[in-house]
Amino acid sequence: MILDKFLNLQGTCIQGYRHLENIGIVFQIESKNKKAACPRCGLESDKLHQNHRHLVKDLPLSGQPVYLQVNRRQFKCGNCQKPFSEELDFVAKKRTYTKRLAANILEQLKEGDILNVSRINDVTEEEIQRMIEDIAEEITEPDLSELKRLGIDEIALVKGQKNYCAVLVNLDTGKLIAILEKRTQEELRETLTGWGKEVLEQIEEVSIDLWLPYKNLVKELMPSAEVVADRFHVMKQINQELDEQRRAEKRAVEAQKNKKQKAEKEAKLEVLKRSKYSLLKNEEDLTEPQKIKLEAIKEKFPNLKKMQELKEELRKIYETSKNPTEGLLSISEWLAKSSIVFTKSCQTIRNWFGEIISYFERRTTNGVVEGINNKLKLIKRRGYGLRNFRNFWVRSMLSWHLVC
Repeated sequence: MILDKFLNLQGTCIQGYRHLENIGIVFQIESKNKKAACPRCGLESDKLHQNHRHLVKDLPLSGQPVYLQVNRRQFKCGNCQKPFSEELDFVAKKRTYTKRLAANILEQLKEGDILNVSRINDVTEEEIQRMIEDIAEEITEPDLSELKRLGIDEIALVKGQKNYCAVLVNLDTGKLIAILEKRTQEELRETLTGWGKEVLEQIEEVSIDLWLPYKNLVKELMPSAEVVADRFHVMKQINQELDEQRRAEKRAVEAQKNKKQKAEKEAKLEVLKRSKYSLLKNEEDLTEPQKIKLEAIKEKFPNLKKMQELKEELRKIYETSKNPTEGLLSISEWLAKSSIVFTKSCQTIRNWFGEIISYFERRTTNGVVEGINNKLKLIKRRGYGLRNFRNFWVRSMLSWHLVC
């Protein structure tokens, strides 16, 4: 009785146990039930056909590996006249580990990678793969009944290969709603229409990056929703154009052939060395060496000076404008003096002007989505055993929609 409570497997009794050196503790157990229901007709039977014992790995006890020698009995159905194996609540059919061990391992996978988790728990990577597949069937669709603000973004499944997954997030709860294997208008359309008209009509805001197919689809399926161009993606484009100019300045200096200006050339190249983050980081976040580097850049490169200062000015507009009118006027003024140096970015801002100004209404951003994307990237880095999109999807959804 004490051992039964210690093992804590409801409906079972321990018939014996032994400690095997270099292996662990082995408990012999079987169900307390005297009958079992036939899976074909549902009739209960107490006619024992045969005993069938097999070994199942369980959670460790005090650091000791634990195995259960389970008697999964076979009964004979009085109605069907065919034998059947009894169902056991603690272990699934054709599995060599208990459900609670699988749940514990899946919980570890939220913060670890398959290879290390398999070593720590003395299970194979293939067994963990089966655990992932099994739990995938239990992941249910998230509740969308209260969805008001939707964030849509993307993440690269494999860096550098341009195979982007679309990421959908509830901006109010901070929960991942879905990951789509492809970032295409067709796949996103299929997912959104699958939510139903009622859900789409209740969505008030959709925050997106600066990708036109997202915008067109949202306006088509959710015409009453406010489309907001995510401020971080606007600033990302500004930073990209600033960095392009930094690299162009470096190429121009390197191309100089005048030997008399050799010292000046070397001085400029030294200033540009490791200068990227001094230009792109928020000014208040710069380290002292980066501040010194920034001042040196401004002294030598007037174009970079102007672009960096305009970049900071736009960022402050986002942070300090109190309402849409103030935001509209400030960004309009910024555009007037930035068009010469930020040619591409200014054109993008003009193309998305209404959606950019919408930010100042409720200050909705994809910041929550970016946080989720960072967590997804961590899952990717840890997921040495993630061989395909489905595994990535399961590992990701585990972190938000399943408590093991």
